[in-house]
Amino acid sequence: MRHSAERIRTRLLLGIALACLLPGSGSAQNDDAGWDDEGWGDDPWAEDQTGWQWYGFIEGAVAPRLQSDPATDEDFTLAETRLQLEGERQLSDYTATVKGGVWLDGVEDGGRGDLREANLAGRLTASTDVVVGRQIITWGTGDLVFLNDLFPKDYVAFFSGRSDEYLKAPTDALKLSWFGPLNVDVVWMPRAVPNRFITGERLSYFSPRAGRRVAAPPRLDPRDRDSPGDDSELALRVYQTLDGVELAGYAYHGFDNQPSAQDADGRAYFPRLSSLGASVRAPVAGGIANLETAYYHGEDDRGDDPDRPNDQWRWLAGYENEPVSDLTIGWQYSLEWMQDHDALLDALSPEQRRYAPDQYRHLLTNRLTWQGPRQDLTLSMFTFYSPSDADYYLRPRARYRFSDRLSGTLGANLFGGEDDWTFHTQLEDNSNAYLRLRYSF
Repeated sequence: MRHSAERIRTRLLLGIALACLLPGSGSAQNDDAGWDDEGWGDDPWAEDQTGWQWYGFIEGAVAPRLQSDPATDEDFTLAETRLQLEGERQLSDYTATVKGGVWLDGVEDGGRGDLREANLAGRLTASTDVVVGRQIITWGTGDLVFLNDLFPKDYVAFFSGRSDEYLKAPTDALKLSWFGPLNVDVVWMPRAVPNRFITGERLSYFSPRAGRRVAAPPRLDPRDRDSPGDDSELALRVYQTLDGVELAGYAYHGFDNQPSAQDADGRAYFPRLSSLGASVRAPVAGGIANLETAYYHGEDDRGDDPDRPNDQWRWLAGYENEPVSDLTIGWQYSLEWMQDHDALLDALSPEQRRYAPDQYRHLLTNRLTWQGPRQDLTLSMFTFYSPSDADYYLRPRARYRFSDRLSGTLGANLFGGEDDWTFHTQLEDNSNAYLRLRYSF
């Protein structure tokens, strides 16, 4: 049964609500003079630097599906009006940061909120920095391809049409950074924080058990890993730059951020995961080249348990340059090499083998970005293509800055491929076009 007239009106109102919240265009134009997006600029409220400094934005966004989805009656992947605030306050040698947002959600029909940052950062010793609390952490060399960055991601936001900044999900952690002959980052997370993965509530996905694409209800509900101490995670990065070449080594001990395993009762859970990796990034032929590798070791398994993921080697090579003014081109090749693949196939039934992953998964990406002379208009295209899975994911986008405060973004998330069970093809019915309008203050 399709949406009622009342629910459709709610979504339409969410899409235009931003216009009611924004100031008149005349006053906004006058206020733009001397404004600095990175801070308070000449704003008289910024004179007292001892108190909290606040900034943020209001954003309206809609993302209708480009086709019907038999698994769900939702016509939109995104329909919301969002208010986000970020505040900073200097406390002696430390900086307190808070960032969070609230929004009216027309897909989930209600108000929602998210605390993205709440931390204290500063100098612990002459050579050691500390950040404690909720924070966003990222490292590695990949562009939207992550090998050694095992901190949580929000793929639901990424695929639904929200801003790229929401791909990185927050985690509660203690981060220590030591600077010396070798720079060292140590991150301790007292409890595991998984990805914000697809549960079927907003986006449909392929279920091997059902043999088709499914959506909530029921939602995918894995067993939690939220016991402080017992479910803690530890990440390490050692890095240095030598003659312009960035070198890094990584280690991680915790849990898979995806519910990739099943227990004896058939319930999904997050299996243990350890990894070791390394990366190098350097200038090459007028551009920047990068290489990265990681080895994933899961729970003890010789590959013959189909309910737990096999170990993997992962590799990434990339190159980015600016062949002409205002045009940037980036290329990446990624390889996932599953260990003990034959043992896995032997453990599967004939029907299960149909959905079994290949021993080698190849992925090619390409990013094109062009900016106008005044950088008011930015056009970009990011392409994912897997020749082994025979599937693709396209992210065209156009962003226009009407003023220092007001910007609009038009884009799409386009999925497709041959087999319903591959990573990108399973999301085909979630393909959407989105429009976002943001007013910053």
